[in-house]
Amino acid sequence: MTPQQDQPEGRALKDAADRRLMPKVEADDSIQRKTIAILKRALKAAETHNEKAIDLAQKAVATDPSSGLAHHVAGVTLDRAGRLSQALQHYENAWRLTPENADIYQNLGLVAWKLDMVDAAEKFFRLYRKMRPNSTDGAINLAGALRDKGQFDDAAQILQTSVYANMAEPTLWNALGTVLLESGDPGQAVTFYNEAIRLDPDFARGWHNLAYALDLIGDLPGAISAFENALESPGSPGDAAEMRHGLAHTLLADGQVARGWDEYAVRLTRDYNKSTVFLIKAPRWEGDTGELKGKRVLLVGEQGLGDEILFMNAARDLQDVIGPDGELMIACTRRLVPLFQRSFPDAHVGQHGTFEAEGKKFRAVTWLEEQGGCDVWLPMGELARAFRGETAAFPDRSGYMTPDPECVAAIKAQLDAIGPGPKVGIVWKSMLMTTQRSKFFSPFEQWRSVLETPGVSFVSLQYGDTADELARAEADYGVKIHQLDDLDLKDDLDGVAALGAALDLSIGPMNASTNLAASTGADVWFIAYKSHWPLLGAGRLLWYPQTRAFSPENWGDWKSTMGDIASALKQRLSKEKAA
Repeated sequence: MTPQQDQPEGRALKDAADRRLMPKVEADDSIQRKTIAILKRALKAAETHNEKAIDLAQKAVATDPSSGLAHHVAGVTLDRAGRLSQALQHYENAWRLTPENADIYQNLGLVAWKLDMVDAAEKFFRLYRKMRPNSTDGAINLAGALRDKGQFDDAAQILQTSVYANMAEPTLWNALGTVLLESGDPGQAVTFYNEAIRLDPDFARGWHNLAYALDLIGDLPGAISAFENALESPGSPGDAAEMRHGLAHTLLADGQVARGWDEYAVRLTRDYNKSTVFLIKAPRWEGDTGELKGKRVLLVGEQGLGDEILFMNAARDLQDVIGPDGELMIACTRRLVPLFQRSFPDAHVGQHGTFEAEGKKFRAVTWLEEQGGCDVWLPMGELARAFRGETAAFPDRSGYMTPDPECVAAIKAQLDAIGPGPKVGIVWKSMLMTTQRSKFFSPFEQWRSVLETPGVSFVSLQYGDTADELARAEADYGVKIHQLDDLDLKDDLDGVAALGAALDLSIGPMNASTNLAASTGADVWFIAYKSHWPLLGAGRLLWYPQTRAFSPENWGDWKSTMGDIASALKQRLSKEKAA
């Protein structure tokens, strides 16, 4: 599950030269002496107190709106505080007033990059490189933007040229390692990260990236050790939070569940750059289950669809603790409301509302006051920390969601009309297949051995644009992948859950469709790397005990994995025919 929660999450790598270039404040006839004095105070305050620095910088802008230097300082202080759109405006003003200042271009590029404006970031980084051709930071940032656009060869060439000129610079080796990793070669990336660390044993970012690469290739003990080394000198609270988040996932993947959930709590802190700000007027639960009895408790979805479905595995445990004298309220994604309400009829279920501002995600529950408020609230992920603190705590229960029985029956009738034999649902990609995300999915051509299994009718669970793959399967493999035309696989999640329950089997990576099917107790074969944290080191999804997991033995070995699935499917058919 990723930020969009439909695949294994790739932890963001801190490989940008993310240093806002603070301008020097010197006497200049074009700037009023009063403005200079205020800016000097702002720069001093920025060392320890960013809000004070922001106030002073904006005071300087008000004193002399035509000062490019004042706008530049204001941009840096706002940028450091995460107020990105405001920072961008001041940087743009500074650029218009002092276009000869190279540092502004780098700062503009960094803000644009954080706002996912990668094309704009590339343009600003190129301008900075043109003015400062020997800058290490300039090479790293331009290469990073190109890497995020999938231009791996161009990114590597820029970094290789800089490495030859600066062989002892660890940040360049680190950045080159990240290009290799994102291009799909984490094993080779390890070599470059190790060189960065050899050059600077205290290079926390290098240790962090090494940990991520080791995690991907399945060396979980090595990854945990590298994360712990990174956390010895993280550089900033934000870096420390990101490292703890990565460590949490690796601990969970290694089966160290209790410690993993404890570290995972960092996602709720302000320092974590992807944290959600919950706008709820009630205290957040601190973890003592004894305090929940007889209380009005609000359970709030966090992150995305996959997590909301997964963590609801423990919602009945929460209801049991609250007891009949209390009340459970659930705020989830709008598309999940009907399914959640049917599955937990004693709870009040409604949607949460989410918006983004200044690079942050904010989440509110607008109907809470109408329901009389709550005594305490908790994010859904805290259910796992409270009730799934060890692998033995997972119940042997095949399903906790209740699909619409009438919808299931109607869909079964449609599936029966396809013809005899088992009906197998498949999903093969993310709706948003970026270069960073694609490495977690088997290429469609590797599905051929599965699709050519005789006697099986395949049904698409894939939302998004699938026309090319459906046509290729029919033209090249002679296989028709059936679609239910009257079912919206993206928006009608209640219908998707019913389809999953009606199918004989579903196969695919962890996304909304496969999680929904598994949550109803349906048979699902998940495709996931062994280091994918929801497996919890068990080699299978304890959340859904009736399911199986198929994992590549080596990074990127999708051919063998899909071959294993094809063999298992044939064996299943043989057993069913013999029964």
